[in-house]
Amino acid sequence: MIVRSTESLIDELLAVLDEEIELLGQKQSQLADLSEALVSTDDAATETLIKLIEQTEYTQTRVDLKLQDVRKTLAGVFGYDDARALRLSVLVTELPDAQATAVNDRRERLAQQVGTLRRQHLQTAMLLIECSKVNRMMMECLLPAGEAVTTYDATGTNLWRNGVGLVDKEL
Repeated sequence: MIVRSTESLIDELLAVLDEEIELLGQKQSQLADLSEALVSTDDAATETLIKLIEQTEYTQTRVDLKLQDVRKTLAGVFGYDDARALRLSVLVTELPDAQATAVNDRRERLAQQVGTLRRQHLQTAMLLIECSKVNRMMMECLLPAGEAVTTYDATGTNLWRNGVGLVDKEL
């Protein structure tokens, strides 16, 4: 078994945190681009962005596993039985000043990136909700009342009826 020094573990942690910061920035940018593609009704760009977002999630999984490995190793080094107890804010108190400053800097940048990503996610979700409302209103205007029309949703085909209230009853 190879024993890694605490300094090399902290360097590895900083590298993984930098990857995490970069990924959060990419996700925020992708959501902003997705919003723009939706507004401009650019179907090709929307599909490309969705595929790119899926690829980013695979990268996120890889980074999460690396972070979990480093965190578990550091927890053992600092005497924590449960790696979940070793948060960055706790780790900062265990480290020498230079390393503590570097880890704390990454922690603050992560918090800032997470806040930015949350705002962008909310904006994109609200845009999608509004797009759905506009599409529904357009269908109501274009299609005859009371007739069932086949539409498509995430699960496949779906019968949609214009002007149907909360309860749809067929005899």
